[in-house]
Amino acid sequence: MPAPLPPSSQIETLPAALVRARAVADANRLRALARVALRDGAPMPELRAFNARAAARRVLAHARILMEREAAETARPEPTALAELAA
Repeated sequence: MPAPLPPSSQIETLPAALVRARAVADANRLRALARVALRDGAPMPELRAFNARAAARRVLAHARILMEREAAETARPEPTALAELAA
């Protein structure tokens, strides 16, 4: 069972390493579900496996977007620093 998520207000403030680790763990779990779907004998195993793998890709893509957004925000200079440069 995956670890519970923090409140949505804290999602954006989590450290990058924690977000990345959580995304990788969730993606690995979804890929494991895809492997199980192909072997469990339930109806439509290919479709269920495809959906699980697609969800894993979306989890990783979302984490990548969060990391890129965080990197862009940390690289942006403060407005006061820009004002000092202009003076």
